[in-house]
Amino acid sequence: MKRLTCASGQNLLLLIFLFIFLLVWTWPLFSQDRSKILEIKKIDNPPKIDGLLEDACWTAIQPVSGFVQYNPVNGAPASEETYVWAAYDDRYLYFAFLMKDSQPEKIWAELTPRNEFENNDSIQIILDTYNDKRTSISFTVNPRGIQKNSVETIWKSGARIRDDGWSAEMAIPFKSLRFSSAREQVWGVNFVRYIYRLNETDYWTEVKRDLPKLHQMAELRGLSGLKPGHNLEIFPYAGVRSSRWEGEKDDKLAAGVDVKYGLKPNLYLDVTASPDFSQVESDPFLYQLSPYENYLRENRPFFTEGSQYFSLVTGTRIFYSRRIRDPRLAAKISGKTGGYSFGILGALNKTDYGSSKFGVFRLKRDLFKNSQVGIYYTGVDELESTSQNLAFDYSFNFKDIYYLRGASIICFDSATDNSRNGLHQIEFQREPDAGLQLSVDFERIEDKANLRAGYLGQIDFQSLETMLGYAWRYNRGAVQRLSWDITGTLNWDSYGRPVGQELEFMMFWNFFNRIHLHYGIFTGRSQYQVLTPENELVWNGEYLKRSGAHFDFDWERGGFLKEISLEGSWQKRGIYNEEFTAVLPGNQLSLEGNLSLKPRSNIELSFGADYIQQRLSATGEKVFDGLTYEAALHYQLTQKLFISTILLGETRESQYSFDFLAGYYLGAGSIIQFSFKKSQRREFLETEKGHSSTLKVSYLFRI
Repeated sequence: MKRLTCASGQNLLLLIFLFIFLLVWTWPLFSQDRSKILEIKKIDNPPKIDGLLEDACWTAIQPVSGFVQYNPVNGAPASEETYVWAAYDDRYLYFAFLMKDSQPEKIWAELTPRNEFENNDSIQIILDTYNDKRTSISFTVNPRGIQKNSVETIWKSGARIRDDGWSAEMAIPFKSLRFSSAREQVWGVNFVRYIYRLNETDYWTEVKRDLPKLHQMAELRGLSGLKPGHNLEIFPYAGVRSSRWEGEKDDKLAAGVDVKYGLKPNLYLDVTASPDFSQVESDPFLYQLSPYENYLRENRPFFTEGSQYFSLVTGTRIFYSRRIRDPRLAAKISGKTGGYSFGILGALNKTDYGSSKFGVFRLKRDLFKNSQVGIYYTGVDELESTSQNLAFDYSFNFKDIYYLRGASIICFDSATDNSRNGLHQIEFQREPDAGLQLSVDFERIEDKANLRAGYLGQIDFQSLETMLGYAWRYNRGAVQRLSWDITGTLNWDSYGRPVGQELEFMMFWNFFNRIHLHYGIFTGRSQYQVLTPENELVWNGEYLKRSGAHFDFDWERGGFLKEISLEGSWQKRGIYNEEFTAVLPGNQLSLEGNLSLKPRSNIELSFGADYIQQRLSATGEKVFDGLTYEAALHYQLTQKLFISTILLGETRESQYSFDFLAGYYLGAGSIIQFSFKKSQRREFLETEKGHSSTLKVSYLFRI
């Protein structure tokens, strides 16, 4: 068998990709006709944002209506009528909504923190301010006036429940939006209504499931001479923190600041100094059952905001912000202009041995109707060495349902000779909502690849995966969607030596657009990577049989029983020893469950557990038995005052963490809060216990 590696072939492939990149970089974007147009009028007397719709400005404006179902019956007229008014002045974009409802007593709205409600009656605005059919920002409000937005920013809203349904108003500052500097603006716009009792989603324009939603927007016309000015947001905090860890005391005053400055309407600078993460939840407990690093989600606001500017189309994490564990100073610039979007980030990170410096640069170019190419650079300068990564990626969309995506990444590390340090991915997919499903994916990660500023789960690995399936969509009855697929996978090491094969069959069911059921079986064989005495990963050279079955069940709804999810699997596989230096045949049982309850609209309880058991096939010995668990309570006393707690733990070493947070919102972005954290965690060979308390005040100044 010919090995799947050839240095000259890789170089030729990379040159071809670069040639395509340079060739199309200056190609113009293609436009697409909009099905509806919303002409917006400028007003002199702004409305009072209280949700009542009694302002004189609305009586002088003709509303638009005629919403169309997306779910459950795609393309059918909406079951209830919705009316929308739009206006603007020099500072704000205004919208008013009337959501008719023949059964207003069944309107469901929770009292939650901002961005936290799910499956509520709601109305949403989607704005494509660049009119590029790729980027958007959304603003959503429920009948209690609780806000949700896709990007954390400042805006106003009000809502009221009425005898004939409910109504809402929004005022969105132009300072909170990014858009071009053209005098005459044309934006993409759409409105989305969700009706809880019918489990129905309606759009103002007809949105077909097979087409990208941003390609089916209406046009917002009439905006002229917008002057948002230089948006400057200063977000300082100050507080006192008291910590006790293993008998050691640490009492101190803490202070820091976040700054956001709108250099232009489409260009923003963010700076943080001594950022405060006291309100961020503790990390969950994850069992280490393989020699590969566990991935942890990023929750810190500075890194999550604008993250869309710092991602590869294939999902490879060339930049993993959790590497910046303790940033003393960090800054980023992000924006979009003329079909180009970009992000630049720099950070000075405090470490146990001094400090490290991170640099990130991302540039993407929009092409055609729904395609793009880009380049990406990440680097980290540490005490004794430096690491740099350069990537080129692309995503092409053909005839709406066909996608060709890929990326090539080259790693440069001062501590190595920089040979065999590449990562390459290419995938082709046919992705209709119903009909034939098809994908072919190839991935290659060489044995010296090292993304020190990013995250890489495995090295010395390449795979070819093909999937064939079929999906059915039903607009009537209990089953909304049904699909199956068969996936075959061939694995090699990066030198082309076979290390595994697998065949999997899966079924997917969607009932009432609320219940999702997925199950499957698989069979195959695999070698495993183990650690050498030098702490390097090598393949063990021996195949072990793999087979098993798995299922997932998820039921999402509103009301008392908010969500139930269950997940389970049993598989015959290799079981690692504690040092990850050897693998023996065995089996693994995994069970996971989550339950969310809403006894009142302002109280939420959630419980979750994840159980894993491993046994050796030869002796039946139980070599691993562990349970991680989570319990949380959120009580929203008023729209401004809240209490939240979460308990995380695991049973093998009796580790736990308890977080308590109480806060009072002073206004948009401003808060007084008290947090208490107590934990018992194992670090290396010792168990550390302690607690900390923080009282903090944050206040947002916008100039």
